[in-house]
Amino acid sequence: MQTPRVLIAMTLQRSEWRDAIPAISEHDRIHLNNCSASPLPERGREARRECERVWIEEPNPWETWLAKVNESKERFASLINAEPSQVAVLSCATQALAQVASALDYDERDEVVVSDLEFPTVPQFWYAQEQKRGARLRVAESEDGLRVGADAYADAISDRTNLVCTAHAYSFTGGLMDPKAVADEVHDRGGYLFLDAYQSIGVVPIDVEEQDIDMLTAGTLKFLMGGPGIAFLYVDDDVAAGLEPANMGWFSVDDIFGFETEKPNYAPGARRFEMGTPPAPNAYQASAGMSIIEEVGVETVREEVVDHTAHLIEAAQECGFSVRTPREDAHRGGVVNVQVAEPGAAAERLMDDGICVSTRAGGVRFSPHFYTTEDDVRTAIDALEEYATPV
Repeated sequence: MQTPRVLIAMTLQRSEWRDAIPAISEHDRIHLNNCSASPLPERGREARRECERVWIEEPNPWETWLAKVNESKERFASLINAEPSQVAVLSCATQALAQVASALDYDERDEVVVSDLEFPTVPQFWYAQEQKRGARLRVAESEDGLRVGADAYADAISDRTNLVCTAHAYSFTGGLMDPKAVADEVHDRGGYLFLDAYQSIGVVPIDVEEQDIDMLTAGTLKFLMGGPGIAFLYVDDDVAAGLEPANMGWFSVDDIFGFETEKPNYAPGARRFEMGTPPAPNAYQASAGMSIIEEVGVETVREEVVDHTAHLIEAAQECGFSVRTPREDAHRGGVVNVQVAEPGAAAERLMDDGICVSTRAGGVRFSPHFYTTEDDVRTAIDALEEYATPV
């Protein structure tokens, strides 16, 4: 529990950060939609302008642009306790998944395990691999519809399992899985763990070394406050050395300027999973967003988000709503899904009032961040009570 002094300091910092988020300070919005898209911070807006300045004023902007791309890799690596050489930059998490999948052999190990709570991209992607490349999809099933326990993954893993590909935090319920426990299970059978951390990074501490994660992907659109159009892929050094993606581009080869090489070599480390020209303009905004999370601190963000989501659950239940989100703090990420009749209509009314939310799985999703206040939470639930009917 935070001490009174820490709480006072956080309150002062929160006020300053809120002033630096135009959607809040200029448009008076209550932003509870970080699981879909975080608001643009002023720092991100300034970063976009700096990219434009470089583009206009420098005769050859590439050196400056690539330095910013590398800076964004460094920031992402620091968030998960990795080295920058273990991080590749791509355009989206699905592209990261595709690059890894292209490097896998499905002859002797054809099974890929996912959960039944994944964001649709994951099963959709692996369904295509099942149809076109001989992979076989297996599903770890949730007992409560909120999260998937390590035992469920263990039941789905076999000696033919190539990869467990799963979310760290499930996007529809906010439930968390245990990466270390699942890593131990799949490693015992000779497979890899690929973690989709899009809904957890920035609000849940991640340590790829301590948790023994083989591969991890996430973008900056959500809790990292860095916008769309860029994603990162972490690959353990030993894992990367044993994989060769089927898709190669000039940034995935050892010498990116070796244009006359007839048989290029793969780059060492994670860069072999990159492809063509990196999304340099998006790296400016991404780096700016991640710098905010660095300054606030993931542990601090975690404490704030746990408190806010707990208050959301309590307030919603007091109003008669059921909640499709784990009540136990350790099992919950940054999403609270409040079940309502006609969630689309309710969400539209909330957004008309300047309360940013989203809908999934029969409910309205609320996803607070470190800059959220108790008043934000109370105002949002009061409005939901007015506009929605419990189910």
